[in-house]
Order: sequence, then C-alpha cells, then structure tokens
Amino acid sequence: MTDFLGLLAYLLLPLIGIAVWRFDFVRRMPLAARLAVATAAGTLFIAVLMATLSLAGIQWSRSLLFPLTLAIIIGGIVLVRRAHPVDAVKTPVNKFALAATIICVALTIYGTVTARESCGDFQFTWGPKAIQFFRAGGIDPAVLKSYPQLTVDYPPLQTLLLAFSNTFSHQLSWWAGVLASPLLFIALLALIRGFSGDDYGTLLVAATLSFTYTLSYPAGCAEPPLLLFEALVIAGLTFLDDPRAQTLVATIGLAGAVFTKLEGTTFAIAALITIVLVQRQFKRAVIAAIPAAILIGGWMLFVFHNDLLWMYRGAALPMYPETLPVVLKTLAKVAKFELWWLPWIVPAVLIAFGNVRRALVPLSIFVLTCCATIYFYVHYPDPVWWIESSSPRVIQTPLLALLIAAVAANKREGQGLRAEG
Repeated sequence: MTDFLGLLAYLLLPLIGIAVWRFDFVRRMPLAARLAVATAAGTLFIAVLMATLSLAGIQWSRSLLFPLTLAIIIGGIVLVRRAHPVDAVKTPVNKFALAATIICVALTIYGTVTARESCGDFQFTWGPKAIQFFRAGGIDPAVLKSYPQLTVDYPPLQTLLLAFSNTFSHQLSWWAGVLASPLLFIALLALIRGFSGDDYGTLLVAATLSFTYTLSYPAGCAEPPLLLFEALVIAGLTFLDDPRAQTLVATIGLAGAVFTKLEGTTFAIAALITIVLVQRQFKRAVIAAIPAAILIGGWMLFVFHNDLLWMYRGAALPMYPETLPVVLKTLAKVAKFELWWLPWIVPAVLIAFGNVRRALVPLSIFVLTCCATIYFYVHYPDPVWWIESSSPRVIQTPLLALLIAAVAANKREGQGLRAEG
C-alpha cells in the first residue's frame, strides 16, 4: 500500500495541471500530448505550492495538502469544461514505429524495476532530504545546515516531488521515486510525438534515451523532470506554430527547469539566448524569463538568508584553462556511451541530410549547453572523476536538443500542430 500511495501522487500530476487544457492549442493535441503538458504543469504547480506554504510557515500535512490538491483538480476541471469546444488534431499513427517505441519504454521500465537505472544520489541525497522535509512539514533550513552533503542549495523541485509522494504514503516509497523516471520519460515522448506528429522521430528519441538512461542512471534523480521541462521548451519552440503557444510552453518549461537543477538555469539561459538571437522574439524571451527569474531568485534569497550556499560557490572558483584538453577528452569518453558515439552520430547525420533551417532552435540550444558543460568542468584542477561521475546525466540535455533537431530537420510539411486560420 505504501508503494501504491507513493506512486499515486505522481499519477495525479496530470490532474493537478489539467487547467492548461483550457488553452486551445493544448486541446488540439492528441490525448497523450495533452496529458504530458498537464504533467509538466502539475509538477511545477505542486512544487511551487509546497515551497510557498513552507515560505509562509504553514506545515505540510495530509489534512492540508489533500484538500488543496482536490480543490486544484476540481478547479482545473471546471475551467476546462467552461472553455469552448475545440477539435483535437488527428494524425495517423505508424503502427511499426509505435510498437518499437513501446518496446523502448518497456525496456526502460524493466531497467528501472530491476534497479539497473537507479542512482546512489537518490539514496544519499534526494531521498534523505525529502524524508527530512516530510518530517519537518516543510523546507527545513536546520536540516540542510546539518547535512551539507545533501546539496543543500540545489533547487528544490525534485525533493518536493518526493516529499509530496511521501505525504501520500507516510513512508518514502523507493519504488515510487524510481518509477517516476519511466513515467516522466513517457510524458517526454508524448510531448515530442504530439508537437511534431512524427512517429519515427519519436522512435529515434525513445531508442536513444532508453539506451543512454542505462548508463546515466537517472531513476530517483532530478534528470527525469528536468528533461521533461527541457523537452517542453525545445519541442514547443521548434514545432508549435502558434506564437502564444510557444510563449506559454517556454514559460512553463523554463520555470520548471530552473526550479529543478543547477543545470536547469544554464539551460534556461541557452533557451532565452536562442529565442532572442534565432527566433528574434525579445518580448517572448522577457515573458518566459519572468516566472523562471522569480523562482530561482526566490530560492537564492532563501539560500543566502539561511547561509546555505554550497554548490553555487563553484561559480566563484578560478578557471583552469590548462585542463581543457583533459575535460574534452573525458567528456568524449563519456559521450561515447559504449556505442562508438552512435547516439550523437545518428541524429547529426539526419540533420546533415535534412533541412537544417528547421532545426536552428534546437541546434542553438545544443551548442550553448555543450559550451556551458565544458565551462562548468574547467573550474576544477582535476576534473576527471567529477566528469565521469556526473556528466552521463548532464549531457542528456544537449543530447535531447540534438535529437529534437534531427526530428525537426526531417519533419515533413503538414506534420505537427498548426495554428488555426
């Protein structure tokens, strides 16, 4: 029952975020994509709600969170029902590509339930923080000060999700924490399929990430929600035709990314630069940046106020340019993924033989996040261990951008969602 209740909290995320179905462009999507967008919105909303309650000094409990969650779900359903009807876009499904994608998902689930894809960070960082927050009924600075090894100044979204699940189960469910990874992976694929309308492109993403997950061990860590938010931004900016839709998904995705991981902020900067320089949409960049800036700014105020600065001190470390060859060599070794760099070569070849202009947005984000990764690692005099232990998960972001670029470069005219009129 503990595991069921813990997993139920994650299964409720699409209902918590169902209010986004009020927007016409969301309701035009296939059902799976609508659920995926609602999952991303619900994930962000519940984390912000819990953080706000904690900031206000209101302790979390079942008697508080359950009625609030129910009220949010009912309110969202009412908003959706009051919206005027919109016909969903119907796109033919390639049965072979769908079957192959399901096999990739099944292998990811198998790797998760057999503990092949779980990471020690869940047992020693994210899980313990979530347990302490659950017991304290909020984000407890005293706990964070006592255990600085818990990456105390990392953005709190993943910890809050685990604490939300813990509130349902009353005992942190290991199974719920790790099974969130394939659930969010499915949502990521549904987003790409719904936005692009490309079955084979979705299969490319599914096959690649299902393989790289086996070597990056994301289950229980913050990468699954981070990649979902990043996919929302990249795919939305790349495939959506409606300017308002692009702005909305970028706003949700960037806010979620910065609230999830340190690398989410560098991704947000890369995405905003891309919106300004590639799309030439300065107004969109400003609108999308405001909620993200509020969240990361509020979190940093909390960090400084409680003297919790720990990981962010790395930004003040001196650079070691002489380590650049070592950084590049080690990153190349990790990026090989024990498969001769095929996860990178295949999408790169597809881009080269496709329409590169369609892929400029994800390619820009790919280049900028690669540069940010290299910049991050040259701040260590001996970076080899750090790169080998962390970069398999960190480089999933530029890999995702490259994969979406391959889908975009080979997308046929008329595929995906189009603006009305």
